[in-house]
Amino acid sequence: MKVILFCQNAYAFGIMAPIQDVLKAASHDYLWYIPKKLFFDFPFKTEKFTTSILDLQLFSSDAIFVPGNEVPYYLRGLKVQIFHGLAGEKKGHFHIRNYFDLYLTQGPYFTRKFDTLRAKYKNFDVIETGWPKLDVYGKNRNAYEADKEKILQHYGTDKIVLFAPTFSPSLTSAPYLLKEIEELALKTGFVVFIKFHDLMDQEWIDAYKDLDKRVPNVIFQEEKNIIKFLLQADVLISDTSSVIYEFLLLDKPAISYKNIADNIQWDDSRSYTNLTDKVLDNLENDPFKSQRDIINQEFHPYKDGNSALRMVKAVEAYIQKNGVPESRDLSLARKLKINNMFGKPITDLWDGNKKQKITALLITFNELNNIEAVLENISFADEIVVVDSNSTDGTIKKIKEHPHVKLIQRPFVNYTDQKSFAMAQATNDWILFMDADERLTDSLKNEILKTVNSDNIEPVAYLFLRTFMFKDKVLRFSGWQSDKNYRLFRKSKVKFDKERIVHETLLIDGKSSVLENKLIHYSYSNYDDYKGKMVKYGQMKALEEYKKDKKAHFYHFIFRPLYKFLNHYILRLGFLDGQKGIIICYLNALGVYSRYKELKRLRSLDKHSKI
Repeated sequence: MKVILFCQNAYAFGIMAPIQDVLKAASHDYLWYIPKKLFFDFPFKTEKFTTSILDLQLFSSDAIFVPGNEVPYYLRGLKVQIFHGLAGEKKGHFHIRNYFDLYLTQGPYFTRKFDTLRAKYKNFDVIETGWPKLDVYGKNRNAYEADKEKILQHYGTDKIVLFAPTFSPSLTSAPYLLKEIEELALKTGFVVFIKFHDLMDQEWIDAYKDLDKRVPNVIFQEEKNIIKFLLQADVLISDTSSVIYEFLLLDKPAISYKNIADNIQWDDSRSYTNLTDKVLDNLENDPFKSQRDIINQEFHPYKDGNSALRMVKAVEAYIQKNGVPESRDLSLARKLKINNMFGKPITDLWDGNKKQKITALLITFNELNNIEAVLENISFADEIVVVDSNSTDGTIKKIKEHPHVKLIQRPFVNYTDQKSFAMAQATNDWILFMDADERLTDSLKNEILKTVNSDNIEPVAYLFLRTFMFKDKVLRFSGWQSDKNYRLFRKSKVKFDKERIVHETLLIDGKSSVLENKLIHYSYSNYDDYKGKMVKYGQMKALEEYKKDKKAHFYHFIFRPLYKFLNHYILRLGFLDGQKGIIICYLNALGVYSRYKELKRLRSLDKHSKI
């Protein structure tokens, strides 16, 4: 069975990990999907994963597990909702969006609700399995006890309190309990863990991190999986977060503030006061112990730690009986929403028939901010070679974490020299040559795969049009609207012009063409970085002109930079890019000025050396 583990938020990692373990044990083929925003937080990078929806289309799955509310309707596979919490009273928990074929519920309370909805909609099925995130309760409940004892001993106390509020601005208790939490920590000496949702407002993240600095026994926890802290804590403080139910299932007391549940079976307060007294009362007297049994039986009665196994078995049986759906039929409005979230489906999809192998090449120097993302972006290539100019910022360490990537360290002379060397290391004829700040879109990647694997290819080199990104926004004009470079070509039919040492030129023996889809170019991350690039390029261009015995005159310093600015800002419509256009056009002109300043310096050095 081929399975996609579809994550939209970091909390999904802890929910999906037990399912991954079951799939691995059963030798099923699985692929994690994570959006680009989660790339650096993803904890399973040694597993198969992607940030590309195209990869999911090409994977052609049998089932898709989703602990979220949406999934692309056009992906092949049984679409399975497995939920991301236990708070059934929250708005939207029982809202049917028609994205899913099967709902796997946590316990009788949820099953009854979804069975009623199944009878109404008649386009999905419901099976009760339990919730995989809680499998650790049955299998490894004491996993963090030794760590807990060390913490308690270090702080000289016997209790850990966990504060884990919701992130919702209208429901969160974080703004109102800051002083109460501080008072609790100072009066009792208990260790207080602060664990916030990924979407918590930054203002309150900063405020509680400051509390962590001021009060020694307050610890702001940034580890993504909250299960560790639920297991270690003796009492929970929250509000409307579904984490309350996860904690109650451990048969430990919880305190909430202004919870919105209809049937509250724990200590809830309607005012943000008396926190210390409530914590002490619940720890000493546990007045709501008998009510927790109701939550356990209704919300999650499974104590065997096998919910993930039940889920996988349920999906296997369902597919065996009903087959694998190719897509999900939705209304136009729902389709448009999914297309806006995940992109339109690639309709003219590569058939997967590989006839040619591709080598992806990179030359790098201090690309720590880009290297992991670009390596993931080109991971579909059959070979990846990185030639690094002795980076000092951690780039080399990151590259070495990818054992399939061939790393060569070599001093930088100029771009043509370095790229020529890199190309010579490729073992395949088809070369995809990328810069570290460039990214392929799904449409472009699909086009590349179709192009190199098609029959009777005439062109030997392909230009890529590029979309210039100013930070995270598209720069539509300022001279970049027609920007294109050779990025895909046959090694046996091209070579770099050795006379050009910057903005290197490819000499082609045969036909060339332009691919339809654009490359994304994240060249401008900040002012100083882009300024440094323009000055560097200008200085290297000066060396080219120096070798051709060119001279710098007065007008080069005034009129050439001015022409560059006016040409890009007015004739090439840079003014339509607003402030971004002014900045880019100015820095491009600065590059021209730097060229002639450096040329003058080189000529001066040459003149003095002859005296």
